[in-house]
Amino acid sequence: MMLRRFAVLGLALFSFSALAQSETPLAFLQRVKKQTLAYTDQKLSFTSVLNAPGRNGQRVERKTSGEVWVVGESAKLVLQGQTFFFKSGFVTTVSPEDEEIIVRKLDGDAQQYTPAVLLSQYEKSSSFAWAGTQTVNGRTIKYVSMVPNNDPDVAKVTLGIEAKTLKLYSFAEEGKNGTTSTITLLSYETNQGLKAKDVEFARSNYPASYEYIAPKTK
Repeated sequence: MMLRRFAVLGLALFSFSALAQSETPLAFLQRVKKQTLAYTDQKLSFTSVLNAPGRNGQRVERKTSGEVWVVGESAKLVLQGQTFFFKSGFVTTVSPEDEEIIVRKLDGDAQQYTPAVLLSQYEKSSSFAWAGTQTVNGRTIKYVSMVPNNDPDVAKVTLGIEAKTLKLYSFAEEGKNGTTSTITLLSYETNQGLKAKDVEFARSNYPASYEYIAPKTK
C-alpha cells in the first residue's frame, strides 16, 4: 500500500513538472505582465550597465544606478541626479544642477525603467526561446530571449524573471552595432501603500528660482 502511494505521488509530481515545462516562453511572459499590472504600487532600485565598442578595439562601459516608484500609470524615476515624473503622456524632468524643470511629451524610451514597459518588449517580438535558469542569492531566475520585429537597432532582448514570485529581475538588450545594455533590479517591493502624490510632480516641492519650461497649450 505504501509503495503504491509513493508511486501515485511520483506520477503526480512528474505530471505537474511536465505541465510546468510545457508552458511556452510567450505564455510565461504574458502571465508575468498580467501580475505586474495588478500591483497597486511598486518600488524598486536598479543598476544599469551600458557596454559599447570603443576606439582601437577597446570596449567602453558605463554604470549607473537609480530608483523607481510606480502607482497606477504614474511613475517617478531618480537617475543621475535628476528626477523624472511620468503622467498622462508627459514627462517632467527636474534638474537641480541646471536649476530647471522641463515638461515634454513622452517618447518611447523615456519610461524604460518601469517593469511594465520593460516587459512590454515581448509584444514587439515574434521569436521567443527559453534562455536557461540561474540561481541568484537563493532565487531561481528564468530567462527568456526574444527577437524584436523589424527593429533596425536591436538584435535580441533577454528578460530574467524570478520563478517563484514572477517578478522582473533583469532586462538585457543586445544592439546590432555590438552595444549591450543591462538593467538589474537590486530590490523590488510591491503593494507598499504608496499614493499618487508620492510619484506625481508638485511645483511647490522645488525652489521658485528654478526655470519652468513647458509646452505651450493651445
